[in-house]
Amino acid sequence: MTSDASATDPLPGTTGTAPGDETGVPFLPWDDDATGATDLARELRRVRGLVAGSRFDDVHDAVTTVRELADHLEAVGTMVRPSDYATWGVPEHLASNPAIGSRNPVSPPLEPVVFPDATVRADLRLGIEYQGPPGCVHGGIVALIFDEMLGLANAAAKSVGMTADLRVIYTSPTPLYAPLRFEARQDRVEGRKIWASATLHTGETLCARAEALFIEPRGISDAQRDRPVEG
Repeated sequence: MTSDASATDPLPGTTGTAPGDETGVPFLPWDDDATGATDLARELRRVRGLVAGSRFDDVHDAVTTVRELADHLEAVGTMVRPSDYATWGVPEHLASNPAIGSRNPVSPPLEPVVFPDATVRADLRLGIEYQGPPGCVHGGIVALIFDEMLGLANAAAKSVGMTADLRVIYTSPTPLYAPLRFEARQDRVEGRKIWASATLHTGETLCARAEALFIEPRGISDAQRDRPVEG
């Protein structure tokens, strides 16, 4: 559950930060994509930003070009069914993720790193295609990234869970095009219940904070505990 209202009540477990003198390790080191699909998604992200944030006199020629591209991709591609994924957290599953997928043109430019204390951090800027109020990031996008970062923090702590409850407190507008920093960490585990918390800053300004409860699925294997699971 999310709320766009500002609040002063603090959330527990959101005051720590990763040590500034340590270098984070990329959490999801993607392999080279020989098919070109990752590069295609990157260019489509450019198109999204340009269409959402530009004024045009006439782009009917571009509509024809994009329609031809869509027809071509539909003809040469093979649709993947959700049941085709061997398991969650594997690269082909994550690649389609709307929050972090390397082959998903709607995903934000999220490149998280993990620190020795299992804190997960992501520094990024969000453009006009993520706008809510004028000049500000949409609150739903903030919640989406929080949900992803919290799931990654659980994976960094060798846990896996599905979101049961997500609480977001928006304390200041999140500006577009500004440097943003998301940090997330796991707080505690009790049986199948997992709690994690996160913060969002721009510079020294706290824009939002979150806490969430995750439930570990029954029958999860040890090999899957360090894989990111979302949703």
